[in-house]
Amino acid sequence: MDTFTPTAALRQQMDALEDALARLARQLGQLELLEAHVYPLPAVPQGEEHDPIEAIEVGYLSDEAALAAALTAFQDHSARPGCSTKATHRLPGWLRFPAASAPLLHPLLDEINGHKLAFKALVQAAGGRDEKFELVHSALPGVITLQVYRKLTLLTGELHSLGFTWADKQSISRISREQVLEMLERSRRYVPALSSNEEWSKMVDQEVYDIRRLPADAQLRIRRPVKTHPMINLLWQDREPRKQQLKASLPLLLCSDNPPSVTHLGHYPPKLRQARRDRKIGGEAIIERLHLYRYQG
Repeated sequence: MDTFTPTAALRQQMDALEDALARLARQLGQLELLEAHVYPLPAVPQGEEHDPIEAIEVGYLSDEAALAAALTAFQDHSARPGCSTKATHRLPGWLRFPAASAPLLHPLLDEINGHKLAFKALVQAAGGRDEKFELVHSALPGVITLQVYRKLTLLTGELHSLGFTWADKQSISRISREQVLEMLERSRRYVPALSSNEEWSKMVDQEVYDIRRLPADAQLRIRRPVKTHPMINLLWQDREPRKQQLKASLPLLLCSDNPPSVTHLGHYPPKLRQARRDRKIGGEAIIERLHLYRYQG
C-alpha cells in the first residue's frame, strides 16, 4: 500500500528522474560523439516574460562544449536568479552518435520520459492551479514544472536534412456564440483583484449584451498570440511521412552513421520574412480579454 504523501511522492519521483538523467550523462560521455551543435539563447529577465519579443541573439557551441551544455540542459529544472520562472529555459540543438548506440539509449530515454510522465500525473492530481503550485513549491522549491515535463527525443534512421527555424504564429480556434456566452457566465465567479464585484458584473453584462447582438450564424474565432520559440524541421530519407516538425526546447539525440544536411538556427527575426497571408480575421477584438474576433471570410 502506498503510504507516501503527495509531497513525498513528488520528491521521490524527482529523485528517480535525476538519477536516470545522471546515468544518461554518464552513458553519453562514454559513447563516440560524431557531432554536436547547440544554440544557447538569452535568459528572460524576471518581469519581462510578457514583453513583445523584438529580437533574440543566438549563440553557438559545437563538439564537446555542445555536449556539456546539452547534459546541463537535460538536468536543468530550477529557476535561475534574476530570471523569469514563467519562461522556460530553452537550448535548441542536436547530438549525433553512431547508429549502434540506439539500443543502449532507447531503454534509458524511455525510463526518463516515464519518470517525467509520472511526475506530471502527480502534479495534475493535486487539483486546481493553486493546489498544483502549492504542491510543487512546497515539495521542490524553485522547480519549474514545465522544464520537468519536457520529454527527451531520440531519433534513429537516415535523415536527409535537419533545419532549425523560429515559430511565432498565432493560435486560432473556432468558437460558437453559445460557447462564448458560457465562458462569460463562468467568468463572473473570477473577479480580478483590481475590480469590485459590481464593476466586474457590469462589465460582463456588457460583454454578454455585445455577444447576444451578433447574428446567430456569426463566425467567431479566438486568436491568441503564441510566444516566439525555436522549431526543428526534419526530412527523412527512409520513412513516410518524410516531413516531421518538433519543438526545439532541448537538444535531440540522433543515432545515425550518416550526417544530414543542416540549417543552423539564426538570430530572430530572420532577415528574410515572408509576408503572411490574409487570415480574414481582423478588426478590433469583440472581447479583448478573451482574444475574441469575428471571422470575416
